[in-house]
Amino acid sequence: MGILSGEPRNELMHYGEVFSTCSYVMAKNGAIGKYQMLINHVGDDDLKKLLKETVEKAQAEVKQVEIILKENG
Repeated sequence: MGILSGEPRNELMHYGEVFSTCSYVMAKNGAIGKYQMLINHVGDDDLKKLLKETVEKAQAEVKQVEIILKENG
């Protein structure tokens, strides 16, 4: 199971990749929580709309990364 043993896309993720993707998900979820807190406190409607769009996009990214993690066990 080395880097040169075959098609790398068909092999499972190694420990470093799993750790990095889990760290990414945790950091992104923290950012989502902060943005949601800002949505509750901001007064400007344009900024609130921008923050809501950012939260939706970040949640979609997190879902995609979680799917990758689940597929790799």
